[in-house]
Amino acid sequence: MELNIAASDRSPAIKLQEGVFSISGRSYMENSVAFYAPIKKAVEEYEGDLTVEINLDFFNTASSKCIMDLLVLVDRKVMMGHNCSVKWSYKSDDDDMRDAAEEFRELIKHVNIELEAVDD
Repeated sequence: MELNIAASDRSPAIKLQEGVFSISGRSYMENSVAFYAPIKKAVEEYEGDLTVEINLDFFNTASSKCIMDLLVLVDRKVMMGHNCSVKWSYKSDDDDMRDAAEEFRELIKHVNIELEAVDD
């Protein structure tokens, strides 16, 4: 299954193709659960190894829960024997996003979340 969802003012760009799942932009839509439901289903049903690339500028509390759910799905894939990795990029001057990524990294047990500070 492949996904390609364009970003909007309030929702991130989503791509899932050829073993790479990426999410980028801003995530603060009114109904995060509804937005992320088909994405979670696609990740859950994806057969094989997965590279996850996260590059978010902002997300709200509801989106945070959905992102955590996605990371838990990836963590389960690792427990099932798949080779998965997560790379979380954030702007080098965005301490809040770095702190959020570090919190996710502490909660996920089986897949390493690599943090990368990037300049504009």
